[in-house]
Amino acid sequence: MSQENVDVVVIGAGHQGLVAATALADKGLSVVVVERSDVAGGAIRSGELTLPGFTHDYWATNMGLFLGSPYFAKHGAELGALGLKFAHSSTPYASAFPNGKNLKVVQDGDATAAMWSAHNAGDAQGWAALGALFGDFAGSYFPMYGNPLPSKGTWQGARALWKARGKKGSGELLRILLSSTRALGDRYFETPEAKSLLAAWGMHLDYAPDITGGAVFPLLECFLDMANGMSIVEGGASNLVNAMVALLEKKGGKVLLGTDVARILVNEKGAFGVRLANGEQILAKRGVISTVVLPVMVNNLLESSDVPAHMKQAAAHYRFGPGTMMVHLATNGPIPWSDSELAKFAYVHVGPYVDDMARTYQQSLAGEIPDEPLLVVGQSSAVDPSRAPEGKAVVWIQVRTLPNIPKGSTWAAQSERVADQVVAKLEKYAPGFTDTILGRHVMSPADLQAANPNLVGGDSVAGSHQLDQFLMRPSLDLGKYATEIPRLYIAGAGTWPGAGANAISGGLAAARLLKG
Repeated sequence: MSQENVDVVVIGAGHQGLVAATALADKGLSVVVVERSDVAGGAIRSGELTLPGFTHDYWATNMGLFLGSPYFAKHGAELGALGLKFAHSSTPYASAFPNGKNLKVVQDGDATAAMWSAHNAGDAQGWAALGALFGDFAGSYFPMYGNPLPSKGTWQGARALWKARGKKGSGELLRILLSSTRALGDRYFETPEAKSLLAAWGMHLDYAPDITGGAVFPLLECFLDMANGMSIVEGGASNLVNAMVALLEKKGGKVLLGTDVARILVNEKGAFGVRLANGEQILAKRGVISTVVLPVMVNNLLESSDVPAHMKQAAAHYRFGPGTMMVHLATNGPIPWSDSELAKFAYVHVGPYVDDMARTYQQSLAGEIPDEPLLVVGQSSAVDPSRAPEGKAVVWIQVRTLPNIPKGSTWAAQSERVADQVVAKLEKYAPGFTDTILGRHVMSPADLQAANPNLVGGDSVAGSHQLDQFLMRPSLDLGKYATEIPRLYIAGAGTWPGAGANAISGGLAAARLLKG
């Protein structure tokens, strides 16, 4: 049996694992990242899924959080020197409706305000009021976002927010924190279109319109994307991962691809390495960081006798949300929207309305194929023309939400039928769209889980983000990245601050390991 000795083993070469490994390598530690897949990146990956010359982001595409992360602030110049570039859209998102009253949010705040005024005076006032609240909230939320939860830093941020706004102003923010997306829309908007625009962002997570606490994410996403626009990786999301791997290797770290971990090794002193599926061992003097979501790690990578009771309980209680489907299309030109201006937007949400989204969520939980799932239509080549041959287009469609397993059937039997339903729905908003399709690749919820074991049941955000599990992620006892097993640490989408290419938890887990 061969054996290697390093300071730290990181399980998983998704972006959080690479962030953690880079932070440790920066401190002079020897680090090995072990990844079961033949490619690094986790849910950040791209490739020619449909036809040669058409580059699709498999799953994650919006890189706004990554660009705002401490990791990018520190290493952005180094990544740029390694070839990483971003393509930017100043027309970040829109919502399309069957009545033609489409809402289009652009980076120009005055132009967006004019759009709202033309749509409805009451909605324009509500948007302005929400914008003021966002300005107050963001200044305190994002410092909290970059700290462990719970921690002294997060409580200091909350206190600062309370003091800055006073009791009356803080009360309105607290109301939003506890509101559903439906309640937020009803409070600030008059028209069904405006209310839908908010609710669609909640569906990116598992915040259906009537889920308590769902209002925060739409508030943040609506105004962040208006302020910053939307950015994707030039040439495909894998270029980001390739640059991160190259940076880590430049600092002395190592990434082992196609290498499956069979067991995290634990003795009386704690985690001391991993045993690979081929029987080889990698020993770790300082510890192990796992980016595998808690229940999968506890059930598959640890001996039951090594896991404390509270940790077993946390794994058993960890919830996954409904499934996601990805429909990737190569098309003979941009989508022929009835409103041609929609073709330039990075995202177009097609719900259409709040009640449709609420019904979709309930049908998904019941195992039924929804009749009106939300479509998040990403127009990748409108943002980055290098993604498709000249005159052609790449279309990225996220279907939210779907059952983890369709009742009485399988995704193997249902996926193409549902993809046909998706195309038929878009055809209503873009007559002639079906005839533009040159190639199609469908990823069902079952395909998502097969590609990435963190995406259980096709849950694209690796576990429910509803308030109890978002603020205590994966549990209150494990919220600071150290587990009850000494020298075993956790990071990834299953830890605070959750899913998205935020590049936060990897750095916080590395800092916790260094602290000891």
